Amino acid sequence: MNRALIALLLLPLACVAETRVGADSATARLGFTVIVPPVFRVLKVTPAAGGFEYRVWTNQRSVVLNGQEYRFNQVGESALKVPWAPSALHVVHGL
Repeated sequence: MNRALIALLLLPLACVAETRVGADSATARLGFTVIVPPVFRVLKVTPAAGGFEYRVWTNQRSVVLNGQEYRFNQVGESALKVPWAPSALHVVHGL
């Protein structure tokens, strides 16, 4: 009877020991998504022969103004020549 009682008392300890195997380690996967909104800023406007030269800063490779696409060699500060800026072209400075 004593042996049966001792066996019953040790049984929960054996179960606890089995459930704790591997409990000290865990693996997880974490991912980040960064969304960068497009930025287009006009830094300077200079009249040039046949139009205007805009000094702009953008984080895009190209922009579309009045349906015409303008491409840049690099992201950052660039010069953009617009032939005789149409009256319908509205560029807001400093945004």
